[in-house]
Amino acid sequence: ARVAGDAATTAAFEAVSDELRRARVEGRLVQALPVGSVQDDYLVRDRILAEDEDLAALMASLRARGQQTPIDVVDLGAGRYGLISGWRRLSALRLLAAETGEARFGTVQALLRRPAESSDAYVAMVEENEIRVGLSYYERARIVAKLVDQGVYETTQRALQSLFSTASRAKRSKIGTFIGIVTTLDGVLLHPARIPERLGLALAHAL
Repeated sequence: ARVAGDAATTAAFEAVSDELRRARVEGRLVQALPVGSVQDDYLVRDRILAEDEDLAALMASLRARGQQTPIDVVDLGAGRYGLISGWRRLSALRLLAAETGEARFGTVQALLRRPAESSDAYVAMVEENEIRVGLSYYERARIVAKLVDQGVYETTQRALQSLFSTASRAKRSKIGTFIGIVTTLDGVLLHPARIPERLGLALAHAL
């Protein structure tokens, strides 16, 4: 009876261990990672900057309630992870850790993802920001231009179709128009994310 009981316990333990391993690999297990182990420059970010007011609100929420939603990362090996989505949460935690020195801000809750291609990781990043905070037309156009330059996508049209597949044709057309501003003035404008749609279209036409 003892031998049978020990065998049953061992089998149950192995089954749980296997399920945990599968959950980790498949991105179903939330993990606590050191904030310093996550590289936020793994992808070209679509967000140009975080507004001070928005970041302050996020920091206040993290301070009061902790991290409620995990970030998405890819395993780079040797204890390093590349950030796919959750840049604002990671940045806020790092600021809180530096400000307070509290251990609870030294780790970030994360889900491990395994994108088949780099383009899949970019789609995931853009989709989350579109849902959570909304990108400006300039930021949308900028990520399209950057990924075409890097060879992630062969053409602007392919990038627009992949990154903004759920957007209307008219919206993708406007993003495409803003690309002219990006290619001409990126790095020159002080607050490009603040350019409203109508002004941006007129500026692109003038350029």
